Amino acid sequence: MTRTVPFAAAMAATVLFVFQPAQAANLISANVTGVAATGTIGTLRAGSPWAPASAPTALTSVADDAFVPEGQLWTQGSVWWDDDPSVNALPVSLTIQLGGPVSFDRFVVQADDNDSYLLEYWDGGAWQTAWAIDFKPSFGLVTRDSGVLGSTITTDALRFSATAGDNYYAVSEIQGFLTAVPEPTSWAMMMAGIAAVGFQMRRARRPRAARLA
Repeated sequence: MTRTVPFAAAMAATVLFVFQPAQAANLISANVTGVAATGTIGTLRAGSPWAPASAPTALTSVADDAFVPEGQLWTQGSVWWDDDPSVNALPVSLTIQLGGPVSFDRFVVQADDNDSYLLEYWDGGAWQTAWAIDFKPSFGLVTRDSGVLGSTITTDALRFSATAGDNYYAVSEIQGFLTAVPEPTSWAMMMAGIAAVGFQMRRARRPRAARLA
């Protein structure tokens, strides 16, 4: 028995290792062909307490696979804008063009903390909601994770915009993922491992006399 229990534990660990899904890659940075903005980026209203402010980063930086330090000032290392009517008569939006249809079921966004945002996807005829991004009371640029969505989204374009807040908005990173599904060979290995663990545990429970008979 002293050899059987460690073997079962090792097999259980092997099963858990096999079952772990592969680390998902950011599919936005892997497929982006361009980022465009509507409205005025990087201009503050007259008398803004945030002036002077750092120039916004290039639009493509929102899909460059890199986060800035959490809590960094909203105008540093981000694409930022002032939605005050004196600067932008209409709301600003960023559109990320992808090289072709890409499937997603999870998104991660790093944006200004005290505002809410909307991430939409193009379904071929209209913009549809992918994720309504809530406020995150904190300071500066803060990361939010949608978690796995209720259904998979397939699209060739994403649109990001602000929905509420103080009219000072910023986004530093938008990432999208598709949850990895274990390959058939991984499922087979997992089932074989479970069967082996069960067999060894049954052997461990058999009375000694029965094993020696």
